[in-house]
Amino acid sequence: MKNLDKAIKIQALIGLVMVMIYSLLGQPAGAAYGMFIGMVNVWMLTYTFQKASTTEDPKSGILVLYMSAVIRFVLLAVLFILGLSFLDESQAFPVVITFVLMQLGKLFDLKGKRRLTD
Repeated sequence: MKNLDKAIKIQALIGLVMVMIYSLLGQPAGAAYGMFIGMVNVWMLTYTFQKASTTEDPKSGILVLYMSAVIRFVLLAVLFILGLSFLDESQAFPVVITFVLMQLGKLFDLKGKRRLTD
């Protein structure tokens, strides 16, 4: 769980930097919403890893992780659709770029690991 805390910190830092950059460009709402979507994704991932690690049966732990992937995929799609429908067209790029860079931040956390759960 310590590694997931590190991932949350790295991704939150990347999100805050992107919000600051887009604030200077006059588009802070899009970047903030992209950061919100990224943090929802990380928090759900953290929660499901904790839930999967506490199960006694390995098969039920794997099932929790698979169901989490499906739920996160649907939730992220809904959040993107809702956000992009309410924000101006000019805010779409900051939403997507902030979210993508936050997810790429996970690569810093994976350095030196063989599995995601290490």
